[in-house]
Amino acid sequence: MRGVLVGVFAYGLVSLGLPVAIAAGAPYDSQYQFESAFLANMNPGDTGSFSVFFANIGSVTWVAGTTSQVNLAVCAPDKVTCNVTSPQASWSSGWLSTTAYATHAKTAVAPGDFSAFTYNIKVPTTATPGAYHFNGDLVVASNGVRIHPEGYFQDATVSSAAAVMAPTDAQIQVGSFDGGATNNDVRVFFTAPASNPLTNYDIQRAPGHCGIAVDSPFWFTVTTLTLAGGVFGAYNDLDRSSGFYCYQVRVKSSAGAFFYSKQLEATVFGAASGTTPISTSAVLQSDAGAAGTLDANDKFVVTFSDVMQLSSPARIRVTDADCGPPGSQSGPPATCASPNTQTVSDINCGSNATCFLSLDGKMLTVTMTANPVDVFPGSAPGAQYPLVFTDSAGIANTSGTAWSVVTSTDRVVGPVGQ
Repeated sequence: MRGVLVGVFAYGLVSLGLPVAIAAGAPYDSQYQFESAFLANMNPGDTGSFSVFFANIGSVTWVAGTTSQVNLAVCAPDKVTCNVTSPQASWSSGWLSTTAYATHAKTAVAPGDFSAFTYNIKVPTTATPGAYHFNGDLVVASNGVRIHPEGYFQDATVSSAAAVMAPTDAQIQVGSFDGGATNNDVRVFFTAPASNPLTNYDIQRAPGHCGIAVDSPFWFTVTTLTLAGGVFGAYNDLDRSSGFYCYQVRVKSSAGAFFYSKQLEATVFGAASGTTPISTSAVLQSDAGAAGTLDANDKFVVTFSDVMQLSSPARIRVTDADCGPPGSQSGPPATCASPNTQTVSDINCGSNATCFLSLDGKMLTVTMTANPVDVFPGSAPGAQYPLVFTDSAGIANTSGTAWSVVTSTDRVVGPVGQ
């Protein structure tokens, strides 16, 4: 593919290898002969070479390193303004100068002879797909005057954008990074992948335990760091309230795709408040098995006064209504008249139930996967609604203070909606 337009007759002579006619009396003149192929299907980081051949049809020999040296100058997109900085300056790989690609490959180019003008390019890592033009013309090196304007150009086509990677070494620390008395600051740190170009890294935070969908609306971009490849980056997320937080680092490619680091969970305990967590609401959402009895697929939600955490084994003990319902939502169980007795059963998280805390750590959802374990069978088989929470294990706030079941304002669950 040719980068200039010349007369058919003149081009035909050159193509056939015939002698080029020298214009009498013109000290400097040139004629385009041929050029290397355009560069296609390049990717960021690729290198390549352009060569264009011009014949000396003037009367002065072009001699490198003297006042008669001839350069292939950089021209603007208008192909008229030359000896300028290239719009593709970032592609330069050993060019002659900021305003010239190269000089003639032959040390001396006598009238009637020809020479290649060769220069190298390297696709920047930030290049996006598209065609990039390299415009030029021959000039006398000593004064920048164009010899024979022909509008030379060659093109390089980038077929794909640079691939970016999310950090693979992201980590967090919890401590007091602002000098405060409480370890309530979270530091996120990582090294930008060495192969990445200058890239923006979004540090994102979501409330709750990790395992959150990367595109969840709960993610919040705390800050954005702009880093070159191989550079260390860190950010201190200061003064977080007690609870669980999940962090991730996100990068965006030039094509608009997002890539994510692994998720990092931080637990902020804060200062011990001295308060004891209680349940303020207990609601049966589903009575899916035998009506009126706690069994598989039943689901209830307990709301707490504080941010809570589960440890293994986590257990909730309940007393049923074989002797009647409790007097209030705060319990205790109804008093039994002989010979009636109440059933006492255990809900074991991970065994006969699945137990999940909400993102803010204040709501516990319990879904039964099997019948509860009867600790003491009552007058009627099974655990009958309404149930009163009478004990627990492995459920505490982030300061380690256990759920106070007996002082809770609501520790009764069932029937559905209550």
